Amino acid sequence: MNARTDRQEAKLQPPKPGRYRLPTLVQPNWRPRDLLVALGGDPREELATLLCARYGVRHCLLLDRARSGMYLLIRAAGIGGEWILPSFMHRPSVVLLRQQLAAIAFADIDPHFCIDPVSAERLITRNTRAILATHSYGKAADLPALRRLADAHGIMLIENAVHMAGRQRIRDRIVGSFGDAALLSFNVDKPLGAILGGALLTNDNALWGSLSAFPLEYASIRETRERIFTTYMAYRLKPWLLRLPFMRAYRAAVDGAAEVESFSAERYRKYTPHRIHPLQAAVALQCLRREDQLLQRRAENAERLQRGLADLEELDLPLHEPERPHCHTYFPVILRDGSRFRLGERLAAAGIETKWRYYPMHMQAAFANVRRDVMARTEILWRQHLLLPAGARTATQGIDHLVKAVRRALRA
Repeated sequence: MNARTDRQEAKLQPPKPGRYRLPTLVQPNWRPRDLLVALGGDPREELATLLCARYGVRHCLLLDRARSGMYLLIRAAGIGGEWILPSFMHRPSVVLLRQQLAAIAFADIDPHFCIDPVSAERLITRNTRAILATHSYGKAADLPALRRLADAHGIMLIENAVHMAGRQRIRDRIVGSFGDAALLSFNVDKPLGAILGGALLTNDNALWGSLSAFPLEYASIRETRERIFTTYMAYRLKPWLLRLPFMRAYRAAVDGAAEVESFSAERYRKYTPHRIHPLQAAVALQCLRREDQLLQRRAENAERLQRGLADLEELDLPLHEPERPHCHTYFPVILRDGSRFRLGERLAAAGIETKWRYYPMHMQAAFANVRRDVMARTEILWRQHLLLPAGARTATQGIDHLVKAVRRALRA
């Protein structure tokens, strides 16, 4: 295979199975009956109180999505200037930050897919106002090091905790309470697995005063209804829909990089944040009440998958460190030879959906001129990683089938 084909293949998302043997990679937690419970009253105060307890903070502002929290930190709290963030991130969030901030700068990531404190430090200038630390795939960033770095330079530390569940501790502190603020998402592909919605958390009373005073209207019920329909179709019904003959084209491999870049870089020149809709809050509350059970199940699946794949020299598996908790929102494996597309293709034939996420921002044309550090690890890990469906809905027999399928595919 020549170098040009390798580059093209790296951008492809693997095909989807014709017949699913395991649940989808993204596994929603919300259930249709949660919508009935939502009719029982306004749950927002209870949801905010529980989130404060689970993330070790005093204040919680419930919003329509995590991006609205980013906007409010800039516009309501006045944290402008330049932010340092990983290039390995969700494009819509970076589009918003670039439109609303004076500047952004891209740092490299560590072996856990999280921002590297050493790389971030090299980027700090007198214009830097904040570091945005994403807990990628459910693995905590190096928060003690990032907190020391932020304090040493008098800048803000903001935790992008959209992949991080509550009650994850580093020593005596909960992840989500290390930063001056933290962002949560309740969306279907996040730990809660609900229907949109998010939160902005903080222990800073002055910051809270600015944030809570900002005038906000409630999110649209129309968007909430649309998300109920689309998430149910995309994740709950997808395994059956893709069996239909006329859906064959949707099972094919696609250019994942082009798919990411299709989100307009001009999208958020104007942005309007909203409070969470009561229906979103009610569903999120039901999902939050089940979170401990989901966390236990994901941890069991991750441990079983680790044991089943540990002896394979072709793979690097998620690293375990006592100081870096992992809630296993996703289970990434690293293909040392970069053959992730071929593995994904073979697993699809075995009824298993896989994909990669986060085409690095600095590799996208719209962000090529953004100031950045050397991105060696970001580019390697993006090119080599693949996500396996080890979520809470994957049964033990499914994990065993996944282990066997991966081993067969690598032998092939």
